[in-house]
Amino acid sequence: MRILGLITFAIMILFAGNASAQLIALTHATLIDGTGAPAQDDITIVMENGRIRDIGASRSTTMPANAAVVDLAGKFVVPGIINAHGHVGPAPRDPQLRQYALYGVTTTTSMAADPDDIVEFKARQQAGDLRGARILTVRYRFTTLRGNGDDYKTPEAARRKVDDIATKGADFIKVWIDAQGGRQPKLKRDFVSAVLDQARRHNKLTMAHVVELEDARMVVDEGVNLIMHNIRDQDIPADFIATLKAKNVAVTSTLAREEGMLSAGGGAPDNPFFRKGLTPQQNGTLARKLTNLAADPEREALTRSFEQDKRNVKRLLDGGVWLGFGTDSGGASERFFIQGYYEHRQMELMIQIGFTPMQVIQSFSKINSEMLGIDKDFGTLAKGKAADLLVLTKNPLDDIVNMRTMEAVYLGGRKFE
Repeated sequence: MRILGLITFAIMILFAGNASAQLIALTHATLIDGTGAPAQDDITIVMENGRIRDIGASRSTTMPANAAVVDLAGKFVVPGIINAHGHVGPAPRDPQLRQYALYGVTTTTSMAADPDDIVEFKARQQAGDLRGARILTVRYRFTTLRGNGDDYKTPEAARRKVDDIATKGADFIKVWIDAQGGRQPKLKRDFVSAVLDQARRHNKLTMAHVVELEDARMVVDEGVNLIMHNIRDQDIPADFIATLKAKNVAVTSTLAREEGMLSAGGGAPDNPFFRKGLTPQQNGTLARKLTNLAADPEREALTRSFEQDKRNVKRLLDGGVWLGFGTDSGGASERFFIQGYYEHRQMELMIQIGFTPMQVIQSFSKINSEMLGIDKDFGTLAKGKAADLLVLTKNPLDDIVNMRTMEAVYLGGRKFE
């Protein structure tokens, strides 16, 4: 499955960048390539100039004489994690992208707003200056949140804003539709229609933050490509599941985010894998955060929302809907939506719902690359594609928690440290 006709030249250029000449051969690894094919034993991957020069059985893969050889016997190689729903900001940007990469996230989206320098930043990444995860951005989200779009109130103004951001680095166009429990007005349909229509004129993929079924129906009717988050006000009916499939609309539930509204660290705040992602300030305020979460007056409603999300993800999975991988990691630091850690927690929650480990890996690799329109260069591990991959010491197909056993992260063919 894939969204046809919407892969922009700008996205392809962003990810076509060269790393400075470097030739590395990873040998004797067990390969899980992201396609859903069974794991392959004793594979060699030759990486050069940021891409996979050759990949295949070790016995038949030609080893370049000048390659640096890394023996991965007993180790496992999987694609780098693509996060379809993340947040990068506020500045500085580099430490956040570095943290993503150290947790194995090699590509992330930035789903709120980015300043104009994002254009230059992406160009540097294209040139091989990868100091952290690669970034894709909406540049600006159309929303009724105060200070985040209340200056664009008419369909005509919305079209002008789409024109502006589409020519200044936006990879996707996003609308944000959420009443916030009745506290917030929603974007009107004519406004949403104008945004999505103008995005199509620029050949941009479109995304919608929605919570309620009626809003999801509306944006799908208006031609949206991707639903970010999930319906959390009621069970998704069979007819809408059929509509999502018929229109090839992807859904990216952020289960880790919904859990994070109730607990920090997935209920295990002392887990070192969680704690290493905290800033010094977050470490100092964690105890207070846990107390506040437990006493939140909206806790009952948030619990219902989380449970509803889980039920609906299972319905979508069983119904064969295109399910992407995202987390809402990043954003406001006081929410403890830890960049990198949340991606691993999302995997565990998906397993609890009924995904197999292979389906989880496909979700963050093949499916995400296809739904984001970057599958020409990313997602699966194959000859000619970007050398973004993880080396694990344990088999993630035995237990998805083994995704945490990262021995090395290769970003653009270089070991990231």
